Amino acid sequence: MHNIGIIDDNKDQRETLRLALGVYLEQRDSSLGVIDIYPFETDDFSEYFSWIDENKIVCLIFDERMHNDSENEKGPVGYRGNELVVHVRNRYKDIPIYVITSHKEDEDLQIKFSQFEDIIDRQQFTNEGEKYVDRFIRATQRYLDENILELEEYQKLAESIAIGNCSEDDQIKFNALRVKLNLPVDINLGDRKDWLNQYEENINELLAFKNNLEEKLKKN
Repeated sequence: MHNIGIIDDNKDQRETLRLALGVYLEQRDSSLGVIDIYPFETDDFSEYFSWIDENKIVCLIFDERMHNDSENEKGPVGYRGNELVVHVRNRYKDIPIYVITSHKEDEDLQIKFSQFEDIIDRQQFTNEGEKYVDRFIRATQRYLDENILELEEYQKLAESIAIGNCSEDDQIKFNALRVKLNLPVDINLGDRKDWLNQYEENINELLAFKNNLEEKLKKN
C-alpha cells in the first residue's frame, strides 16, 4: 500500500488529521493509506528518507511549526516545516508536499512557497477537507504516472547500456533517472560483464516496481 505521510509535533492534531484523511479516502474508494509520525531528531534528515522509502510514501503533509512540542521524552526538534522541505526536495524532486498550518502567512514559510504544492490554512482544511483531499489524490496519481513513464525510459536506457549501444548523453540521462527514482542499479562498474550481471540481478525488481505502480493507479 502507498501512503500519505503526516509529520507534526502535535500528537492530537496529526492523529485527528490522519483519521479525517482516512475517512475521505475511504469514501472515494482510494487504495491510499495514511500514516503519521512525530518529527525525527536528526542531524542530516536521512531518517526521513528511510521512512519515506520503507512506508511507500507518495504524498507528504507537514505542519509548519513542528518545533514546539515534545513527545515520549523526545524533542522539541530544532527545525520547522519550511526547513524540512528543502532536504526532502533534494532527495525526492517531485513528490507532492503540502503544509497544513495555522500560520499560513508566516514569512519564512511564504519564502519557501515554491517548494510546496500548496500552503493550506488549518481551519480552511477543516471546513473544506473534501476539496483538498481530491487535490491530494490527483497530485499523487500524477506523481505515480510520472514514475511509470520515467521507469519505462530508465529500463530502455538500461537495456541499451547493457548491450553497449548507448551514447554519453544516454548514460547521463540514465544516471539522472536512477538518482531521481532512487533505484539501486549503478552503471559505474569497471567491467561490462559486471554491469550485465548487475543489470540481470535488478531488472526483475524494476519490473515488479513498475507493475506495482500500475496496479495502484488502477485502484486510484
